[in-house]
Amino acid sequence: MMKLKYILVIGYGILILAGCAVLNKPVQFVDDFIGSTFFPPYSGPKARVVVADFEIKTVNITTEVNLGLRDMLIEELNKTNRFLAVSAPKDYAEKNTGLIIAAEVINFDPLISGGSEGIGGGGSSASGTLGSLLGVSTNKSVVALNIRIVDALSSKVLVAERLTGQAVDTGSLSREHHHKGSNLNEGLSAYANTSMGEAINKCIAEAVRYIVRKVPDSYYKGDKNGKA
Repeated sequence: MMKLKYILVIGYGILILAGCAVLNKPVQFVDDFIGSTFFPPYSGPKARVVVADFEIKTVNITTEVNLGLRDMLIEELNKTNRFLAVSAPKDYAEKNTGLIIAAEVINFDPLISGGSEGIGGGGSSASGTLGSLLGVSTNKSVVALNIRIVDALSSKVLVAERLTGQAVDTGSLSREHHHKGSNLNEGLSAYANTSMGEAINKCIAEAVRYIVRKVPDSYYKGDKNGKA
């Protein structure tokens, strides 16, 4: 029994030391697990990013809402202090330096299983009833984007990924107190305090986390204001 106790004590000690080693890593060496959970404050060089107009590859979305998604991504990227993100100007030349963020809206369903919510809601009472009988949520909203990070000079796609945000409206809480933390701009205001608004926030947050993780260090140049 004594021998077993010693083994357990040694084992716990190793786990504690391993945990301390991870927590004491410098910011630039934080691993993907911690980086995917939160990003520490940043004040170093910034990467220049041009966010192109999103391509619409689905229904249930208007031009105004599409522009709202793009502008929200730009705003959230700038909030990280890691990027100088702007929309593509009309006379934009793709051979500029920096990065281009290209996105396709491939799914935009305010309530995919039944009912309607906000602009372009789909479904019917029949589909909602069927969903209830099958034990499937009838109030799930989904947003999905295909994101590509492109080198502006060479037009090479560095990485690409499909990102999704979804939320379920259980109807148990009032709209005034449900879906807290909304950060929707004017173009997306129709979805404020709804499950679709929550899905949009989740999808954009995933896009920001993905871009922060995947942009190579070589694109962070200049001082904290992005000046050479």
